[in-house]
Amino acid sequence: MGADALKGNGITTKLLYLMRDKTLNSPRDPLHKVRKSRLLMFVAVQLIGFGATFAITQTIAAIGFPVIILLLVPLRTYGIQRLPFTQEELSILDGPTASPFTMESVGGSPKTS
Repeated sequence: MGADALKGNGITTKLLYLMRDKTLNSPRDPLHKVRKSRLLMFVAVQLIGFGATFAITQTIAAIGFPVIILLLVPLRTYGIQRLPFTQEELSILDGPTASPFTMESVGGSPKTS
């Protein structure tokens, strides 16, 4: 069950894309439209966020876990916007991860302007 979850994980997918031989990546893969430097930068931000959430759970300060999660929201909303990503790159790198059914049950997918 855990190994199956890793296959669909966004970070794992991006890391595998970066490590895989270019000839083995599908030309129809949306990540193909994103520059490698931007992909690396986005994955680095994701790994830092993962590291922070994992690190706090391993300490006595684990009660602060929700605070770290809450701090990731403004980081994504304001911090990532200041990095040199285009809107197209962000929509590819950070698209919705829930199924369409789940998104519909919580009010639908967010509209981008």
